[in-house]
Amino acid sequence: MEERTLNFAEKSVQVLTLEELERSYHENLPTGDPVGGIYHFALIQQVLEAFEQRGLKPVVQEIFAAANRDSKRPGVTLLPQLEEKYGERAIEAHLLRRVYANIEIRSDETEDVVTCLAVAYHQKGIQLGIGPMVKVCHNQTILGAQDTIANYACFGAHRGQSPSASQAAHSWDSPRVRLSVEDVLVRAQQWADDYEPYQKVRQERVSRMKSALMDREAMLRLIGILVEKRILHDTQNELLHESTPYPLNSSQINETAEQLIALMRHDEPVSYWDAYQQLNTVLKPGRMDIPQVLPQSLALFECLNEQII
Repeated sequence: MEERTLNFAEKSVQVLTLEELERSYHENLPTGDPVGGIYHFALIQQVLEAFEQRGLKPVVQEIFAAANRDSKRPGVTLLPQLEEKYGERAIEAHLLRRVYANIEIRSDETEDVVTCLAVAYHQKGIQLGIGPMVKVCHNQTILGAQDTIANYACFGAHRGQSPSASQAAHSWDSPRVRLSVEDVLVRAQQWADDYEPYQKVRQERVSRMKSALMDREAMLRLIGILVEKRILHDTQNELLHESTPYPLNSSQINETAEQLIALMRHDEPVSYWDAYQQLNTVLKPGRMDIPQVLPQSLALFECLNEQII
């Protein structure tokens, strides 16, 4: 059987199995320790173990590896000396720094929705997020900052908060305390240990969004808010600039707003949940930069949630 190879020059995002990811080159510090404190495959394995121990039936659904244009530490580096050993474009000859995994929690999945845990590993650090994934459109939803964590300062990462501060609200004014890999894994363990209480909160938020209806006026107001948030984030005007991530960038707004307008072309209201799913279709690895997937998903939820009366 011919060994699989990777070709990031042909396609910048490749799908791998966990076993293939583990076969890729392991990047170490001079001390021999993993760069970033943990290997990507080991991070996924430890998250799986936390949920397996609670009988929650976690299954790796997809793993994406992506190239990017970082000149110092690119998302993918092909190592010629290892190509000589393992063959041209062999998995073992690739150093992968930009990885995103979807882990489905199948203990309580329904026909339409399954709880999904997202794992992002990249040059900035590591991120975890958990929430319902809508099967038909493969949308990962993040329903509050309590369902995300990162070991670097980013939206929803509980900056300055210990992971033991369950349900604590994130604050933009809190100190930028960098969490450890262990802190991130502790949060994953909490999600597993307190799975039912966390799920109850998520289900209440979904129900609230499903019962709230968005009319055409509210839709146009929402589109305006999305544009404003993008402008304030991207502006060079220091008096206006906001560092908080926008829910959608310009091209994402253009694509999803058009779909939302089409959805309401007969002036029939739609639920905020359906609107969230429509807008969320572009927030996926392979369609955007991996470090932005979870922060933008959370920002989009919070933007919509604020509009519900």
